[in-house]
Amino acid sequence: MARAYRTPLIALLTAILLTLPVTAQPLTSAPIMQGANSGEQPDDVNSTFYLFGRETGTPCWGHYNNTDEDTSRLGYGEEEKTSGQLSIDWTCRMDPVLDHNIALEEGQTIRIHVIIDLEGEWENGQGNCQNNDCENLNISLMRGGKTAITQEFNGLSGGENTIDWDIPVTEDLVPWNKSEDSPAIRFTWIGATQSGLFGFGGSNVKFRLYHTHPCHSDETPPAEAECDSETEKPASYNGTMLMPVLAAEAAEEILSNEPLVEETPGFGALAGISTLMAAAWFGRRPKSEESDEEEV
Repeated sequence: MARAYRTPLIALLTAILLTLPVTAQPLTSAPIMQGANSGEQPDDVNSTFYLFGRETGTPCWGHYNNTDEDTSRLGYGEEEKTSGQLSIDWTCRMDPVLDHNIALEEGQTIRIHVIIDLEGEWENGQGNCQNNDCENLNISLMRGGKTAITQEFNGLSGGENTIDWDIPVTEDLVPWNKSEDSPAIRFTWIGATQSGLFGFGGSNVKFRLYHTHPCHSDETPPAEAECDSETEKPASYNGTMLMPVLAAEAAEEILSNEPLVEETPGFGALAGISTLMAAAWFGRRPKSEESDEEEV
């Protein structure tokens, strides 16, 4: 008698199980903006990344505010050697790091503007670079620790060089994730001292990168900046990177346009097994009850 009613019950529950849909579990995406902008974080208003650094060149860093108390009071960082070669590898990272996701406007441009002062020689095959161990200036746009794009700049001259590099915003440069895409700019260069005629009249090798500084202004610098003839420069000497950052609403629409969906692996099979086990369990009765019915 007991065994007779268990089979229809299991069949009924199995039929109900087969009609139930298996739903996907949506993944929640990180918010585009979190809290108020500190002034050092990017948005559609604060969209210029300003470079800062020490007098020795490293460390250097950047953020979206044009002042920084820790930056060199000279307005630049540099390295110099009187003999041999000078190898430069400076990465100016965002500090503080991104605290929210951002999106750039596709089809617009990122513009890196810097002034770099070079001394010595760096053309391979010439002078102290004749062993092809020197290197032209290379500038890289970084996303966290990964290189997004690199440009080599040949044909630079001794003295100050103004560099304006326009980078088209392609589809892959639109989203910037706060957890791994904090912006940075990397500079690499290898130069050598320049030998003079018969060993006389040579020059040192030097690399200088101008930062953002209060004394780099087209107006009279404020007295509290303690500007002098060495630090007073036009505003064009400020090292910057302009990024076409979208407003929060537009960024949210782009980054959340296709929410990620993940199905739980094996969910249907687990549900089926669980239901069948439940049906079998509820279909059982104590052996004492079965024995009593068989004796009746």
